[in-house]
Amino acid sequence: GGGVTSFDAPVTMAPRSFARWLLALAALFCVASTASAAVLGIDYGSEYVKVSIVAPGRTPISIVINEISKRKSTAAVAFTGGDRWLAEEAMNYNARFPDRVFTRLRDLLGKETAVDSFTRYLDKYKLPFKVTADAERATARIVTESGEAYLVEELVAMILQYAMKIGEGMGKGQIKDAVIAIPPYFGQTHRYALYDAADIAGLNILAEVSDLSAAALQWGIDKEFTSEGTWTIVYDMGATSVGAALVRYSTFDGKEAGKKKTHGQFEIKAVAWDESCGGEDMDMVLVDHFATEFDDAHKPSVSALASPRAVSKLRKQVRKTKEILSANKEAPISVEGMHEDHDFRSSIKRAEFEKLAETAGIRACATAPLQTILERLPEHGVALKDLEAVEVIGGATRVPFIKKALSEALGGRALDVHLDADEAVAMGAGLFAANMSTTFRMRKFGATDAAPYGFEVDVHDPSKPGERKPLLPLHKRFPVRRIVSIPNATEDRAFTVYHNVSAGQRLPPGIVEPTVAEFAVAGVKEAMAKHDGVLGKINAHFAVDNSGILYMDKAEYQVEVFDMVEVEEPPPPPPKKKEDKKKKGKKAEKAAEAAEAEAEASDDASEPEAEAAPAADEEAETKAGRRLLADETLLEDSDGDAEVPDAPLPGDDAAGPPAPPAEKKMRERRRVFRTPLKVTESKRAVAAMSPDAVKKSIGILKDLAKKDEAKRAQEAAKSNLEAYIYQIRERVEEDEGVRAVTDDAQREAFAAELAEAEDWLYMDGAESSASEFDAKKEGLQATGDEWIKRAKETVKRPAAVAKAREFVAAAKETLAGFAESKPWIPEEDKAAMEKDLDGFLAWLDEKEALQAEKKVTERPAFAAAEVASEVKPLDARLGKLKRRPAPPPPEEEKDANATDAEADANATDADADAADAAGDAASARDAVNRDPLTCLVAKADAIESTECSSAVRRSVVRAFKAFRVGTAATSACDDAAERLCGATQKTHDFTAPGSVLSCLQRNAKDVGDACWSAVAATLEDGDVRLTGMSEMGTPHQGALVDTIANKVRATVLEEVNDAAAMRGDDVGAAAARAVTELRKKADELGTALSLVVFALVGVAAVAYLALRRMFSLLARTGGAGKAAGHRRAGAHNV
Repeated sequence: GGGVTSFDAPVTMAPRSFARWLLALAALFCVASTASAAVLGIDYGSEYVKVSIVAPGRTPISIVINEISKRKSTAAVAFTGGDRWLAEEAMNYNARFPDRVFTRLRDLLGKETAVDSFTRYLDKYKLPFKVTADAERATARIVTESGEAYLVEELVAMILQYAMKIGEGMGKGQIKDAVIAIPPYFGQTHRYALYDAADIAGLNILAEVSDLSAAALQWGIDKEFTSEGTWTIVYDMGATSVGAALVRYSTFDGKEAGKKKTHGQFEIKAVAWDESCGGEDMDMVLVDHFATEFDDAHKPSVSALASPRAVSKLRKQVRKTKEILSANKEAPISVEGMHEDHDFRSSIKRAEFEKLAETAGIRACATAPLQTILERLPEHGVALKDLEAVEVIGGATRVPFIKKALSEALGGRALDVHLDADEAVAMGAGLFAANMSTTFRMRKFGATDAAPYGFEVDVHDPSKPGERKPLLPLHKRFPVRRIVSIPNATEDRAFTVYHNVSAGQRLPPGIVEPTVAEFAVAGVKEAMAKHDGVLGKINAHFAVDNSGILYMDKAEYQVEVFDMVEVEEPPPPPPKKKEDKKKKGKKAEKAAEAAEAEAEASDDASEPEAEAAPAADEEAETKAGRRLLADETLLEDSDGDAEVPDAPLPGDDAAGPPAPPAEKKMRERRRVFRTPLKVTESKRAVAAMSPDAVKKSIGILKDLAKKDEAKRAQEAAKSNLEAYIYQIRERVEEDEGVRAVTDDAQREAFAAELAEAEDWLYMDGAESSASEFDAKKEGLQATGDEWIKRAKETVKRPAAVAKAREFVAAAKETLAGFAESKPWIPEEDKAAMEKDLDGFLAWLDEKEALQAEKKVTERPAFAAAEVASEVKPLDARLGKLKRRPAPPPPEEEKDANATDAEADANATDADADAADAAGDAASARDAVNRDPLTCLVAKADAIESTECSSAVRRSVVRAFKAFRVGTAATSACDDAAERLCGATQKTHDFTAPGSVLSCLQRNAKDVGDACWSAVAATLEDGDVRLTGMSEMGTPHQGALVDTIANKVRATVLEEVNDAAAMRGDDVGAAAARAVTELRKKADELGTALSLVVFALVGVAAVAYLALRRMFSLLARTGGAGKAAGHRRAGAHNV
């Protein structure tokens, strides 16, 4: 015997839940920010695959568009010519090679090829491809034209990879998680096989849900319900099956943000289906009808139905005919070259079509699931009038006679069509996926799927052989857990799970035996031996996961041991002061709670029949379940090995005399030990793939993916070569410019080369690699592109020469006018410019002479671009001269009287001070010859001395000259930068992201070419000599940086002094720090300049302002002094 304990999942798939649909859904979605957060909902039908995506930053949920902008893709794989094709590309070969295009793969999963239903399925839908049985599992293998046989799981994996690919294309990132919608009749073998296919594809299945459950979620997600419940029927007629479900929508109470809130939920109460017919059965009725008509009319040697190609062509056309009949009473059909070179044209009336369909049993098949659900309504206390809606989906429900039959089954009630017939399941699967993903937080909506089959278990009790007990009832919601216990077990035991076929319940399609699996549990004797042979019980933990797959999670041997232990009663406490009654009451309550907790812990009582929601941990099912997971080692620690604290030393207790020894009592102790047992699974109706087999299949798909990538590269290179041949041939034949620079012999030779390349492309080289196609194209381009360039030069070169000569003439005229407009420009500068212009004219004359000696069909002596390259630096230098400003007025000499007064004031010092000052002055004069900043550092205590002050002032004047002209250069370069960069801030803060310098660094080459000459000229005028520069067009960066560093150091001397005075620090130390900072800045500028060659815009001004801000920050940390204020004013006056 044995008992069964249930631990069900709650109605809500906690802790996550669903959001509203449409506008409400958009408002309720709260997307977490992760790198790869998107999830897919896949409606994998027998004919089409439809994919929805839930991704951050998108419409909450949307249908994925494939590569040809369709919202659904054919679930097909083709192998032809050694290449693999998927979806619509595969269907392109269906008319010519129907035996090489594999469809209806989903319905072949989890079935052995030997069963009659498998063969009937192939014959019914006239699937022409060859199928063989796998040697190990007896499942289907599909044979390609090359003789290679692929497992059906491998082909399904290819379809799943395709779904992932188009999803990733829309989601802009890798996607690995998905919920897949499956038919309600899928049994254990089908679900296992789909999991194997997903593993091969690299797809993580969050859950396999019934397409009826997905549609039910889609219907209810945007509605409000009451606790009384709302009843609906969801009906789906797909390509090869029909299904219906009775759904109850209600509410449950939960909490959000600590507040009580009511949420919606739905439960599947009943499911019915018929997997023997669907919308495609109507297509096959028309195929049979028109094929017979064709045979009667043309009397072919082989019946059209025996020709896969003829059936494929006819099937494609009857689909259109059926669609026309949905809106018209008669529809035509036309098939070109249908069979044995005969065309076929005919028509059919809607009444005739409906009669054919009814004769084939399609009407009865379509209404059977709905009739079954209606018959079960009284079991749930529901009448037809109580139904809120009968929602119909599936493409076949658009056929008029199907809608009429369903309405008649409902007593004339109108059908509800609120959902998209094609996309409702995919959208519902996407909602399930979003709910199960940890990325999305949404409004709660309870949703679970229901078991389409009931299960029984045989525990192989020798006293009751063959007895089966219920394990999981029909339509039980999952995930769910069951514990099956066998008391007083002394031997290993097997547990066999069966489909419950009582009360007319059917087996899944393709399954002929009710056995689901057998689980052998071993290790009982070893577990008993650990506890001296004490009898215990076997606990077998069964589980059904989110996908409805049943398995044994674990098994254990549980032993209960009872013994007597001493319990020390605590001695009576010594008399104490009176306590407050409230405090006394609280202490009594705490003592009672502690005693109660101790009793619970020691008793370890279990409640095997209790039901509760599962805990977050997979192995902690309920309170009773948690007790079943007690750690045996911890329980054994109570045998006396625990540490005991040392006894107190005499005198430790000063409260009073020692208490009398406690009275010892005995009590019974109950302990529970659990030992894991070994579980072995076997005898599944159709064995799942082994890990090694899955790994091998993964390798096969990886190899195919590499081959596909190489094929795409080859096709692209081949197409590029083909396009170039056509393009250049037309250009050579029709472009007058190209014909003008080539002769007949050249064109004839090149035409022959093109013809040879074209023949190679379509014949010997048709299967060449991408690199070979590219090499062939480059060889043709060496001639063709050169001719095109030569033709363009015949127009561009003369124009460039004329423009260059005009520039030289205008430049010489401008130089001549400088005598009046810019007299401050030295004659040597104008002469140097004149000389360079003459040199350019000489170069141009030489090039033109060489070109005159060449034929028009020869390579030219020079190009228009060379002329522009020579003119560019000349134009820049001329512009520099144009923008050179007048020099600043000479510095005013210091008032002689003021100088004399200062000298008199100094003369009043003591003799000793005068002697020291004289020595200091001599040392300062020597330092001035070296560097003003060295003077400041060496003689910090003589900062006010005439020698140092004058040197500093002279440096500041020179720096401010550089500042002024640098600013002028900055304006010129700002204009160039704005033209190239868009909108650049007019700021000299080179640390700002939008500064001119930042823009120059991003667009260094172009901006540098535009304004280098102006910058160089203004820096030279500002006494910032660019040593080591032979040409303005190629500046020596190191020399520029050195010059900048030297001048900027002098420029900021006053700011250094300000900062030092305000902080109260030693001026010399502050100056030394300034030197370090300035050199560091110079190094940074040098590093930036070494990356790319560009003009540093107004660099003296930039560095001055930036360092001024830096030292001003230092100054703000202390108080302002009079000397600092004086020096700051002096700097500004200069």
